[in-house]
Amino acid sequence: MDIANSIYSGSEGWTQLEEVIREYSKSGVYILVDENTKRFCLPVLRNKCEGLGESLVIEVHSSESNKTISTVEKIWLELVSAGATRKSLLICLGGGVVSDTGGFAAATFKRGMDFIHIPTTLLAMVDAALGGKTGVNLNSIKNQVGVFALPEAVFIFTEFLDTLPARQKLSGYAEMLKHAMIDSKIHFEQLLAAASPEKVFDEFHILESVAVKMKIINEDFTETGLRKALNFGHTIGHAIESYSQKYDTDPLLHGEAIAIGLLCESFISLRIFGMDENDLKKLASLISSLYPHYRINPATVDELLALMSHDKKNANSSELNFSLIRNLGEPVYDCFPDEKLIRESLHFYMNLPAGFYVS
Repeated sequence: MDIANSIYSGSEGWTQLEEVIREYSKSGVYILVDENTKRFCLPVLRNKCEGLGESLVIEVHSSESNKTISTVEKIWLELVSAGATRKSLLICLGGGVVSDTGGFAAATFKRGMDFIHIPTTLLAMVDAALGGKTGVNLNSIKNQVGVFALPEAVFIFTEFLDTLPARQKLSGYAEMLKHAMIDSKIHFEQLLAAASPEKVFDEFHILESVAVKMKIINEDFTETGLRKALNFGHTIGHAIESYSQKYDTDPLLHGEAIAIGLLCESFISLRIFGMDENDLKKLASLISSLYPHYRINPATVDELLALMSHDKKNANSSELNFSLIRNLGEPVYDCFPDEKLIRESLHFYMNLPAGFYVS
């Protein structure tokens, strides 16, 4: 299986998108948006693709807290009301919430209708829209319900990034860092050498990050082995994200939580596999300079460990399954650090503001 050929960008992408819309015009084309993409991105899409003028627009809220089965039910009901069929097309125009919920809704509507992704955030371009993972959260726990379902195509148009605030771009940058770390030392050093994340928010660097993920997915679509490497930073990162969603009035964005996860799980990689300590120091300095420090109360560590026990990689709740790295470019999956080391990694992050590991 080679699914990388279904990713389009630039002027070629707009041409291919128009062809796809014409192909489905008789069966019905529907557009899923959030409140932001409806305002900023939908007019661009309609201007570029004249055939979308009459397409029904379904709106959901962009917040991660709305990535739920009730949101999916809303999409299903609107599709039914509009007369959509299995041969219709759903265009998911948005970030990770639109990609995940829209893909899941389409994959399960009448046992499967076709869908495409047009990601409008950096995070969706390099992560959420790629690879066929769809789903929703359950009781604030990340991605507990979902299916593997590939979109017919993914269209990456970097002009949509101009509509994003800096915080959203940095959220996507964390996933670019993850891809670089599991890919190679050269890739990681290239991101560091750019000195500013803004310098890598272009089509070249985005597609380079996309290529890392797609190469792995082509080898292991259903995550029985190598694809687990893409979870580096996510066991702890998802737990922190879920915790923040539950308790914070302004919750962490996905990438902000993953940045913390990358630091903690790199620390674990250092302790278990002897990862190069200088690379951990570089990562700590970079993340500390880009992302506000998230205050983790030592008393909350028990709850974070409980959230980690719900991670989908776990065969049982008593062993926490991590994806780590021996060194940059050498991912290792199915690792089981003990609880003491996991706690140490969180305390390592808590101590960063004191100057530990940050130049």
